[in-house]
Amino acid sequence: MPMIYVRSLPLMGLVILLTGSWGCGSRETSQDTLVGVSADEIVVGTSSAASGHASFLGTEFLRGHDLHFSEVNERGGIHGRQIRVVSYDDQYDPPQTVANTNKLIEEDQAFILFGYVGTPTSVKIIDQIHDAEIPAFGFFTGAEALRTPFRPNMFHVRASYYAEAEAAVEYFFDHLELERLSVVYQDDAFGYAVLRGVQLALHRRGVELVSTAAITRGSMEVRPAVEAIQKSEAEAVIMVGTYGPLAKFIGLCHELDYYPYFDTVSFVGSEAFARELTEVNKIDPAQYDRIIVTQVVPSPYSEEYDVVSEFRKAFSARHPDEPLNYVALEGYINARVLTHAFGAAGARLTRKSLIEALEGISDFDIGLGETITYGPYDHKGLNKVFYSRLQSDGTFRTFEQ
Repeated sequence: MPMIYVRSLPLMGLVILLTGSWGCGSRETSQDTLVGVSADEIVVGTSSAASGHASFLGTEFLRGHDLHFSEVNERGGIHGRQIRVVSYDDQYDPPQTVANTNKLIEEDQAFILFGYVGTPTSVKIIDQIHDAEIPAFGFFTGAEALRTPFRPNMFHVRASYYAEAEAAVEYFFDHLELERLSVVYQDDAFGYAVLRGVQLALHRRGVELVSTAAITRGSMEVRPAVEAIQKSEAEAVIMVGTYGPLAKFIGLCHELDYYPYFDTVSFVGSEAFARELTEVNKIDPAQYDRIIVTQVVPSPYSEEYDVVSEFRKAFSARHPDEPLNYVALEGYINARVLTHAFGAAGARLTRKSLIEALEGISDFDIGLGETITYGPYDHKGLNKVFYSRLQSDGTFRTFEQ
């Protein structure tokens, strides 16, 4: 059965696409009654950037989990229930994320919140998740604020930004033996999360950053940050932000004949970042190998991992003219873990039984070479971080140190 989506667009109200029958369990007072679950469906709610300057991330993450949910629905669903996704566009804007989440919980009666995109958006709904006692799973962010202190209703799949920051410092400081590291960061919860991770990683090595510079979320005005970082003579710059401003940052550095190593975390959206670098900013191919992205999933082109091969087959069948990408792969993997938990929770699916099923997952092999284990006080998921660098064909491919 095809997917069902409700998409909210700015200033246009709701656009509703119906591709199947509607049904929704009613809200009742008992913790164990069926909320967002009926005899024939499970309602999954999500809010992400389908438009705006981070639209690549929201669109591809949604596309990735749609691939697997569609596979499951076509096979008959989970214990006879179809998965129905209610999706709203928040444009990577925190107030809109809060409004969308209220709608998902109160009006749509979503069973679970899944696949949100971004740190500044996700951290604003922590209290809503807690107050509604609704499970939240597989957000596209590695922010520590969603993990510490322990959030009993929140479950993660990807490695944290602290893990990505540690990997970047390990590569530049330990492996390449560079000593002068800087950070340019988006001036919000996302930027602070990665900045703090880099500071902690360097502190463990007894060194400090030589400089930092902030950029405004959604703005392309990055020249002041370029000038500040250049003055520090940093040998490597760890960047935190969205693909457009970061690609422009590198381009302006090169205009000033400043050629440090550059790194950013997986949230950037490697494929959109690559297009901005190669097509918009016309980066010299001789500098490609100095542009690094840490990844929390393998390359979508990898032949090494079973789940990547399965994703590639599904993606190519449904989107034959679209390029593979890391973001959609991550969405696909997250959906695989969630549907595994749906099945393990049994035919009497409630929020309580789902959380118990998730916390009971032990050494679940999803085909990534690393198993997933959760527990009553461990909702972290995966830990592995991969390195990728820009290639001559305009893609980011993983590499070993």
